[in-house]
Amino acid sequence: MALHVENFLLIFVLISSHMLLAKTNELEGFSPALATWYGEPYGAGSGGGCGWSDDVQFPPFSAMIAAGNANIYLKGKGCGNCYEILCTRVPYCSTIPITVTITDECPGACNDVPFAFDLSGTAFGAMSSPGQADALRNLGRVDVQYRRVPCNYGSTKIAFKIDAMANPYWFAMTIEFCAGDGGLSSVGVASDGSQQFRLMKNIWGAVWAVDVDPSFRGPYSFKLISQIDEPVIATNAVPSDFVPGQSYYSLVNFRS
Repeated sequence: MALHVENFLLIFVLISSHMLLAKTNELEGFSPALATWYGEPYGAGSGGGCGWSDDVQFPPFSAMIAAGNANIYLKGKGCGNCYEILCTRVPYCSTIPITVTITDECPGACNDVPFAFDLSGTAFGAMSSPGQADALRNLGRVDVQYRRVPCNYGSTKIAFKIDAMANPYWFAMTIEFCAGDGGLSSVGVASDGSQQFRLMKNIWGAVWAVDVDPSFRGPYSFKLISQIDEPVIATNAVPSDFVPGQSYYSLVNFRS
């Protein structure tokens, strides 16, 4: 009888160890964080802290966005970074990671923990098991696991949204939909026919600007350097007769 008990205990330990190892492997590369949500239950959230305003409700963002606390938003340097968020709280969560893009900052109480994501109502609900979206949102906050991942926007190319205050003496724009690393370390702009790129300044969020004069005319080309030093050149991406507030899509993007 004792032998049978010992065999049973051995089998139990082996199975438990296997399950623990599988769980550990599943979470490999993930770190703990807090997830909350804001806005309407099926809302798109905001892109205000990065300069993307209501663009977050449309593809390729499609409301799958989050505001990050200080350690995620990084004073705007985190704009455009993509993360997998994994919720394992059963029965509310599906335990399948979702992917979100950082489009805003979550100040205040979000900084009570080292890492926090304030998701749109749509993104928060996307973590749920079937039929549990409202129940999950009713919790308000859940512990999650997160990890940085490459951004993948499919066939969407990098877009340049001209600032509403842009004029012949000040050229400014918001850069959207950078695949791969997501963030930018350097942006240069060249006027019509020139290969000399003027360095632009990242004035806030994903907004870049440079002082110019009326002789600096388009079409404008851009040299973008990602945070991992990958370059890409968008040739003649913005016309000389650009309209402030209008978005212009290039023909290029970084590797996903």
